[in-house]
Amino acid sequence: MKQALTELIDVILQRLEENTDGPPTEKGMRSWLAGQGYNKRDIDAAIRLVGVQFNQPAPREDRVIGSVRQLSATESYKLTIEARDALARLELYELIDPYERELILERVSQMEGMVSLEDLEYLLSWFLVGTRDVESQQTLFQVFEGRSGTFH
Repeated sequence: MKQALTELIDVILQRLEENTDGPPTEKGMRSWLAGQGYNKRDIDAAIRLVGVQFNQPAPREDRVIGSVRQLSATESYKLTIEARDALARLELYELIDPYERELILERVSQMEGMVSLEDLEYLLSWFLVGTRDVESQQTLFQVFEGRSGTFH
């Protein structure tokens, strides 16, 4: 990696730490960096590398970590035991958010018959995997398949 790019990443991360009002927007960060004299190509590359930290809500202290919504009778009937367990693991490890879970359950309700583990894996790959990076995809499917390990 170029020295200028690593320096720029350090500047961005320092700016994010110093900003106590919440995370700045990507557009605001770009204009600030341009005002500091960095070129657009380096800014684009650095933003791609640390862009996941922009526009993220601050962590809530009152939220219960690992809480799982109970399935309705219809949802419970439609999913096989293995599929229910896999979905619960994904939600428990917070690899899917409530919106994504509801999206999956909505599609499950539209399917005919019982929804197996393979059907659920298809839904996950269709709706969620395309929006994740490779590491997140691997972690998602490791937890989905029931492999234990340390997840960050």
